[in-house]
This record gives sequence, C-alpha cells and structure tokens, in this order.
Amino acid sequence: MNFRRVLVLAAAADDPESTFAVLGALVPSPEHVTVVAHRAPDQFAWLAPAAPPAQGEAATEVLERLGAAARQLASAVEVRLAANLAIDAVTELVMSAGIDLVAIGFHEQAGLALAGELRKRTAVAILYLPDGGSDGPYGLFCVGVSARERWIVASFLAAHAGPADRAALLSGVRLSDQDIRQLRGIAGITVDVQPVDGDDLVRRMLRGDLSAGPHLIVLPRFPAGLLLAAARRHPVLVLPATRAARAEWERAIDIPDLVDDGSVIRVRTEYAVGVGRRTPIADQELAFLREGATVARASSRDGQCELPSGLGDSLGVSRHGSVAPLSSLDTQVAVLRPDARPRLLFDAELQLHELRAIKQVTWAEPIGVRIRSTRSCRSLRARLRAAGLAPIVIDTSTVLGEGDAHDVPALIDAVRLARTAARMRAHGFRIAAVVYRGAHPPSTTAFAAVRPDELSATPLPAGPAAACATLSSRLDATTDTSLIGGNRIEVELDNSQARHWLRHAIEGSQQRVHFQVYMALDDDVGRPVEAALAAAAARGVTVRVLVDSLHGLHGSFGLRNPVLDRLSTRPGVELRVGNPIGPGSAAVDLKQRDHRKLIVVDGRVALLGGRNLSHEYYSGFDEVPLEPSMPWRMVPWLDAGARVEGPAVADLERSFREAWQGAGGSAFEVAECPPAGLVAARVVVHRGLRDAHTVEAFVGMIEAARSHVSVVNGFPLMLEIQHALLRALSRGIRVRVLVGNLTPRHEGGSFAGPWAAARTAATAFVHSRVDPIVAAGGECYEFQVPCQPSWSRAVGDVRPHVHAKTISVDGRVCAVGSANLDVTAGYWESELLLVVEDESVAGALEARFDELFATSVRIDRSDPEWQQRAEQRRWMRYWPGVLSA
Repeated sequence: MNFRRVLVLAAAADDPESTFAVLGALVPSPEHVTVVAHRAPDQFAWLAPAAPPAQGEAATEVLERLGAAARQLASAVEVRLAANLAIDAVTELVMSAGIDLVAIGFHEQAGLALAGELRKRTAVAILYLPDGGSDGPYGLFCVGVSARERWIVASFLAAHAGPADRAALLSGVRLSDQDIRQLRGIAGITVDVQPVDGDDLVRRMLRGDLSAGPHLIVLPRFPAGLLLAAARRHPVLVLPATRAARAEWERAIDIPDLVDDGSVIRVRTEYAVGVGRRTPIADQELAFLREGATVARASSRDGQCELPSGLGDSLGVSRHGSVAPLSSLDTQVAVLRPDARPRLLFDAELQLHELRAIKQVTWAEPIGVRIRSTRSCRSLRARLRAAGLAPIVIDTSTVLGEGDAHDVPALIDAVRLARTAARMRAHGFRIAAVVYRGAHPPSTTAFAAVRPDELSATPLPAGPAAACATLSSRLDATTDTSLIGGNRIEVELDNSQARHWLRHAIEGSQQRVHFQVYMALDDDVGRPVEAALAAAAARGVTVRVLVDSLHGLHGSFGLRNPVLDRLSTRPGVELRVGNPIGPGSAAVDLKQRDHRKLIVVDGRVALLGGRNLSHEYYSGFDEVPLEPSMPWRMVPWLDAGARVEGPAVADLERSFREAWQGAGGSAFEVAECPPAGLVAARVVVHRGLRDAHTVEAFVGMIEAARSHVSVVNGFPLMLEIQHALLRALSRGIRVRVLVGNLTPRHEGGSFAGPWAAARTAATAFVHSRVDPIVAAGGECYEFQVPCQPSWSRAVGDVRPHVHAKTISVDGRVCAVGSANLDVTAGYWESELLLVVEDESVAGALEARFDELFATSVRIDRSDPEWQQRAEQRRWMRYWPGVLSA
C-alpha cells in the first residue's frame, strides 16, 4: 500500500522488530515515519494532558531502538516519547504532519478508544497491527457488505493499493458479472469479489479462517468488538470515516444505463423514489468517473445532459465528485457501444417467468429497456438480477431524445421499443430482435419483433448494423424507405394554386383517378371536385375515392355525408370509407384513423399534402370577402402540398392501394413511372400504432441540421420534436417556427362559429409547445395575413389557422405531407410524408417561408405579456398525457 506519511503509536516496552516487520510488509516505502512511544498507560490515561516524558539512559535506549527499526522502513524518521497519549495532541500531530495512516501497535481498550475518537476528528486510516505475524506478503481481505461500503473500499484500493496487491472483496450480495466489471472499470482496480453472509464473515475473521496466506483485513466501518478479537490474529485497516457527500434531505438518484452512439451520450437523471412518473433532477452538476478519475463533468437541465463519446464501458456518477469521488458515488451505469455482438432488446417490465425465458437465449446479448418512466431503473435492475439476467437497463426516452415524453400513451410501448432498436441499429448496433408486450406488434424490417412466448433456442438472424453517416442513410434505416431519383417536384403554400392543380389533374385524367382524403364537405370546393370526378368517370376513367369514415362523416354512427352519398351513385365512381365505427367499437378506433390526403392520376402525377376537401383548405386569402361577422370556417387556412411526377409516384400509388384494400377495395396493378426530372425524394408512410416513421423523418432532419431549421405547423408539437428543436438551438442552429390560431382572429377579436371557445383553448395548447423554444432563443411567429383589398376595413389584419405540415433544413432537404408534428399524427393516425432531398426545391420552399415570416408577428420573449401567458399555460405540457391515455 502506498501511504506516504505514517504515524506509529507503540508501547515503549514492546519489541519493535515484529511491529515494523509487519508494517514494512504492508507499507513498503512511505516518505516519512513518525514514531510515538509511551509507557504502558491506564486504559483511560490517554485522555489526560500529555506530561513531559522522563529523560535518561532508558529513554535514550528506547529512542535508538525504535529509530533503528523505523529507518529500515523509511529514511525520514522522527521518534518521540510520551508519558501518555492525549487525544488533542495526537490529533494536532496527525493534522499538522499530514499523516494519512496511523498504525497502532497495542490492543488495550485505550488504543481502541483512541482510534475511535481520532477517526471522528480526522480523515485518517487506522491500522491495527497484530501481536505477532508474518512479514508478508499480505493479501488484502476487504469487506464491503453494502453498495456504499463497496465504493468506499474501491476508493481505498484505487488510491492506495498497488498492482501486486492481492485484493479480495467480500460482498453482502452476489454481484453479477456486469456489476463486477463496473466496479473494476470505474475504480480502475483488479479485485476478486466473493459473496459472503454477515455471520459467516464474523466467524471467519474471529477464527482467522480467511484463505491461504496472511491477510490484511480492510474494513470501511469501525466495529469495535470485532477489532479487539480480529486484530490479534491479522492486521486490520479501518478506512477513514467518509463525510456525507450530500445533505440528509437529498434523495438518491436514478440513472438508466447509457448508449454511446459514436457522437454523443445522452444522460437522464431522476430521483430514485417518487410517486408515479420519476421526477427529473433539475440543474444538477454531475461528475462521471472511470478508472478512479473524473473523466467528464456536465450540468443537467430538466434532468437531461450530454457527454462526449468514448468514455469507456462503465461510469460512476457523483453529484459531489470534487471530494472523495469514488466513496461519494451516487450510482454507476454501463455504457453500451456498437460492436459485433448481436443484441436482443426486451421490455424490462416483462413478467418474471418471461424474463427467465429470455435468460435462456444464447444467440444474442439481452438488454433490458425501460419504456415507461413509472418504474425506477434500480427496481428494474433488481428484477433482472432475480431472473438471472445482466442488470442493464437502458431508457427509451433517452435513446430517442424524447425528454419527459408526457404525451406518449402506453398503447404504443411496443412501437417505442422497436424505435429504440432501429435508432441503435442506425448507430451501428447489431439488433437481432425486440421482445415486446401488448396486443399491437410493431412493424420492423431489419430485425424481428416477437412476444416472450415466441422466443426459442433457434437464433434469429441479426442483420448488419446500418452505416448512418448521412441523413439519407439514417432515414433509410429508421423510416423503411429508400431515396428515389428522377422526379420533378413542386411544393406550394398557396390554396388557389393547389385548387388549380387538383382540378387540372382530374380534368386531364385519361385512365384512372385515385383520390384519398380525410374529410369532405358539401360546399363551394367539395361540389366542383365532385363534378370533376363524376365527369371523369363519365368519359371512362376509373375513379376510386377513399375517405376516413369517422371524420368524413359517412358510415360511422349512422352518419351520411351528402357529397359522398352523391359520389357513390355516380357511374364509374367507386367509393370506400375506411374503418367505420359505431357505439360498440373499441375506444382506440376513435383515434386510430387514416389521415392521408393524396390524389394520383393515370399513374403519372400525384398531389399530396395537408388539404381536405372543403372551403378553408382550397380558398385563397384574397378570394374571400371577409367580414368580422363571418364564421371562422369561412376564413382560409395556410396549408401546403406537393405535385410529383416521376418514379416516386409509384410509391405514392402503392400507399393508396394498401389503404384501398384495407377498406375492402380490390387490388390493382401499379406501374413504374419513367424519370421526369432530377429531384430525389422518399415516400414515408406511417401506419398508426405500428411504427413512427414520420416522427423519425422529422427528428432525423432536425438532428442533421448544420445551420437552420424552419417549421410551419399549427398543431401542438410532439414533445420529442420539441426537444429535438431545443437541442438544435443548443448546438447554435437557427430555429424558426410558424404557428397560427385554430379560431382565426381579426383586429377586433376572434371570428365566431361552432366550437370557437374550444378551438381557442386548443390554440393556447399549441402555443404552449413553442413557449420553451421562444424561451431558449428560437424565432417563433404567429401567422398573419395583411388586410386584403377584398376584405372589410373592420377586419384589418387576420391571424388565421395554420394547417400546413412542412419543415425545411439548411436549404437542402424539406418535407411536406399530411403528418402534423404532434403525437396524434406521430403514433395514432396513418400518415403520408414526402421528404425531398434537393437544394432547388428546399431553397424555393424556404424563400416562400421568408415571405410568410416577414408578414407575421414574432413572439418576443422579453414581452411581459407573453411571459405571463407562458407561465399560465405551463401546465399544458402534461395535458396530452391524459388525452392520449
């Protein structure tokens, strides 16, 4: 052991040879040794003030004898005589001389009492030397019954044990191989760990039956009675008392194991004990330790922080790493990194018998995944230990960067597990399968998704890890799509332009029209489109129309939609409604709707976007003579769409065919389309409760941003997307967001109409999701249209609803479709998104964004009124957790 300055307390009458022989075997090369010899005192004499020692020939002989023995241990030696040992004097000597080890060579109760008091006053290790003993070599026999004691011992071994010391650690519980690897890696030590019963430990120490050879017993606590007995047989080292690193009222922390994706490590810190969902630890400074040293520091914000890649395969975590870091560890975590091993990800809340079935898997390394934060990671690790599994628990919300994820329902746990696997695969992990709970199997492509009873000894193949160095390759891996070249694509945010495209496509059709929409109304937009479809069918064009039954108000709960009723009677028009429901239907069917909007004409041109078939979607702002008394539905909305020609049209039509057949329609052939331009794009289809492909596309684009991100979206941002935007801001990315008002407003107030009050409340919800972005320095705007010549002067400028769902990044990639950036579109409804990887298209879209932002009203984070509103609606971040139950 490498103690530097040693104080030896010895009886003057004792032979020092055996004392220093044992000490020399344990501490072979101290810098300095101080020896204090005393006459054999009364057991309480050390409490008295020190008296000057008697001088004479006898004293000189004692000094010479002790000095000669001590100089065999160190060249710098100081020897003193004392009539007795006063605690104040010994304490002063320890502190003034920088003593780090006090060796006691006598075993009377006085020595025990002195050691106990000295340990209270100073941070010094105390070594009890035996009556006699071997000159070594001594093995280190360390006792760490509890987790805290094990880290105190590990701290001692890291600081004072050398490579040649033979160290064994007796643990009060059997540690897994993973626990032992973490203990060794974090402390930077080599130690043999043996589980031991407490009573058996006492018996072995009293008998001296430890193992072969002489041993130094290392204790993190001060068991007085045991010391008196054990120290006569073996040297005993009592480690310094550790001062409480945290205040008594501070709660223990809980951290999932970490995933190193090669660029960043996300960390989530929570309190270990709480009611329901874990409580994140806000604004906490953390130290991360490896091999006995602090390798990183980070300050968490709302329980989240990030670390650089490459810190090792295990880390200790301390909230007070500046003082005795190892002994003050709060917890320790494994760090998973990509390698050649196949991995099997499983829901950590599976039943115990299901976990034991996973224990039988030999063809992949099982890794537990916490999907919901209602359980602490430490409790889940205890369950895995009970099942014989490695106690590794990673966290879905951390891997996905969801933040608190209050808005995700339990029904999509299997999808989030599959997303975790897909995201890890995108970062180089070989994933063989996921083992999920629940009735809805997730959609996977590169790995299997199985229930616990479907596991077998037969290996499931683990495909190669994805190489996702670019956004395009990441989207390949996480959205089940591929990039399609050779297209001509235009993106618009102009209702009259979209109406022209729609009417022109239908009127020019020659073979077939495939039309899918979410809602349709019998109004000034719906009727002309109905007539165009009927005319196309009359000239022999095959017309297939698909509408969501619930929101199309046709076929669900006995509802009939007039425009759809008329279309269904037109010769040559086939109408299908998707997923009709009634009073006996499951509640989940109310939200699991088909939200796609698409028209494909003759297999050569496709139109897609966010527009339904009614007035507000296809009327231009300058085409409606607005009056303040008009209902809100007469006010046009801002929406977006795309016109596509080229090979991507076939993928879009296949999306329609899948939905058509799901609604009972017959299959039809889809022909491949010849190239029509130079634009590359991908067709991302999200199928509700089976995947989250559109979310992966949005998040992937945001995380790939190098300069700026622009978002136009009128629905409440999904918390995962909000967090992605906040991370972009923290990287120095410029973030712009345009939102609207679900109840449009004019200069005198709000337009009236059905559900106006509810829509106004929903607007507050939408704005609450951009409040954190405003607070973090993002540019958020409320969409405004300047007063048009056709409007009444009393209307003034208007702030309409924003129904567009579009995003652009760095002027090089953009996306448009039916998918809102909210949790309903992200998980529940089926959606369609076109991701365009082309600078000319993205640049043109961003130029249009610039025009919209220029006339809109920027939210000023220094505005006291906005600050008050933002504070009042903070609670709304928890609202979707109820709505999505």
